Amino acid sequence: METRCISGWFLLCLLSVSECSQVIGIEGQNITLPFKYDAKSHGLQHICWGKGTIPSSGGCDNEIISTDGSEVTRRSSVRYQLLGELKTGDVTLTISNITENDSGIYGCRVQYAGWFNDEKYHVSLTIEKAPVPTTSQTSANVTITAQTMDNHNHGPVTTISTEYSSTLDYSKSESETRGHDLAVILVSILLVLTGVGIVSVLVMRKRWERIATVLQIPAMGGG
Repeated sequence: METRCISGWFLLCLLSVSECSQVIGIEGQNITLPFKYDAKSHGLQHICWGKGTIPSSGGCDNEIISTDGSEVTRRSSVRYQLLGELKTGDVTLTISNITENDSGIYGCRVQYAGWFNDEKYHVSLTIEKAPVPTTSQTSANVTITAQTMDNHNHGPVTTISTEYSSTLDYSKSESETRGHDLAVILVSILLVLTGVGIVSVLVMRKRWERIATVLQIPAMGGG
């Protein structure tokens, strides 16, 4: 199923006159889908983001957020935000607290005046499950990777790298375990030696009493 979706996305990028990218995010984190149009040359434009591919005409199917160029006019949830500088054409979409249900294709349309000249951008978002730490996890740095295919010749789209670092601290638990084991061994040896000493004394006393009885010598401890 996933292979089929990826193939369909690549086919969409190859056949449509649009920019395409792929973003991978971690469940529970915030994700950004970077996009910026040329507001300096074309002026501020109406834009919309939708979940799914952008239709050939009209707005955005399953619209999640839109702007008139200077401010956000509609959005379907507070999880969707445009945190970039809108007046510079930065319409990067931020989705907070992402889940696996957020996976899929997203599209952005820049609505230029005229017929069939809107700018379209598509991004495939994949959400992975967050790693589950098995012991104390000292650090975890997670960002996002974006791989861009630009069929519109607008230059590179912002790329963010993904890095994971997870350090598991075993040294303290191992030293505590070794110290505990050594103490147990020493106590066991001491108990064994004490037992052997007591048994030896009892045996020697028993033998001396027998010898004393035979030789008619008063036993040890006698008056």
